[in-house]
Amino acid sequence: MTAALLLAVFAASASVLGGRLLSQPWVSRSPRVAVLGWQALSTSVVASILLAATALAMPFLPLRFSLASLLGAHTLTIVEHYETPAGVWPGLAGVTVVAILTTMLTVTTVRSFVRTRRARRSQRDALELVGRRHPGGFTVIEHDVPVAYCLPGTGNGTVVLSSAALALLDDREREMVLGHERRHLRARHDLALAFSGALARTFPWVPLFATSHTQIAMLLEMAADDTAASPADRRALAGAIVALGTGVRPEFALAASDTAALVRVRRLTATTRSPVRGLGVVAGAGAALVLSMPLGLALAPAVEAATRDCCTVVDLSISG
Repeated sequence: MTAALLLAVFAASASVLGGRLLSQPWVSRSPRVAVLGWQALSTSVVASILLAATALAMPFLPLRFSLASLLGAHTLTIVEHYETPAGVWPGLAGVTVVAILTTMLTVTTVRSFVRTRRARRSQRDALELVGRRHPGGFTVIEHDVPVAYCLPGTGNGTVVLSSAALALLDDREREMVLGHERRHLRARHDLALAFSGALARTFPWVPLFATSHTQIAMLLEMAADDTAASPADRRALAGAIVALGTGVRPEFALAASDTAALVRVRRLTATTRSPVRGLGVVAGAGAALVLSMPLGLALAPAVEAATRDCCTVVDLSISG
């Protein structure tokens, strides 16, 4: 029972403290590091929930025999360390919870994959009919609204610009917009969004996952911005974002059609600040710690049981 309680406390604490840490201003300076942080935090919380339910069911799961053999402990000692005062009912509830949540996550992920694949295939088919290949390596569609987007899929994916976007952007702006979209394709940002989206849809009662999905979407845009524009070109990219968002080329005012675009424009037009030195190393170590904590807490009673058995054997050998 102790392991389940510790895992529940860890999941709640990590959700609150980790969410606050990853919502600080520093994330805009190192968006890729922040994406790693959100992914590690979300994965850790999911693992904590599933392992807490598994720990409740440990006294009658076949896993107890393998665990005892691996740690060199007696199975009965392992069972004693995972038993609850309420008997088998928490364990039965734990097995049920694990089965339900795992099934929900699997079904949600598969459905999302199938729906996304079908939609992308339909879009590619439509592009073959209405789009024309530009010598610059992207597809142009005739449309009065300025749009630019990428379509992941077979090969390297496809970058699409509307004819209005082509007319609106100058050559340098167009290259930066193309660089932005191609970065999404090369880095497979769609996979990161698919993972965070699956968690948000499967566990809507966990606010962390909805926040994580929203933040990752924005941070991936920032990361693509950093790849597309050099420090000297950041204002030009901001202008291109505004132009695509409003359909006009404003000379003085900056505006955008949504919050994410507004945040990106403000970031690109602000004074450039270098990423925090050593942040990647610290973030990597932090992510490893956060990911390993659920398993460590889940196994703690078993390790303690193995230690007790070891001490018992030593004492018996000495007394003999």
